[in-house]
Amino acid sequence: MAEPNDVLMRLLEEKRLVPLLNQTKWQELIGAMCELSLIELNVRIKYLQDDQEPVGFSPIWWEQLEQTGLKNIEWLEIKALKEIGAGLLAPTLQEDYTDLIQKVLDRYSIPYAMDGEVFRITGYQLLQ
Repeated sequence: MAEPNDVLMRLLEEKRLVPLLNQTKWQELIGAMCELSLIELNVRIKYLQDDQEPVGFSPIWWEQLEQTGLKNIEWLEIKALKEIGAGLLAPTLQEDYTDLIQKVLDRYSIPYAMDGEVFRITGYQLLQ
């Protein structure tokens, strides 16, 4: 049976990917996001083994993310806006967490790209 690191290395080689984030950076991100426990962020995660991009965003439990294997995360997207339903007749409200998320990423020098309301943190990128 192949060792997990061997499988990971073979997968990275097949997909021609190089790491951008190490275990320490992922742990810093998770620790900082756990400190923001009063806000509920929605994310989507693409793992190296996934053939297709995930559809839709869902809540995350940062403490449990480590159990999935941080070195298997190709990218993680965080949606900065959260819609809050105020009732049938009231308009939908939005909470904007852009500044909070950006401060965390900048504090730990975690590289990211932003597309509209979504932060993308890339664990691996295509070899140039």
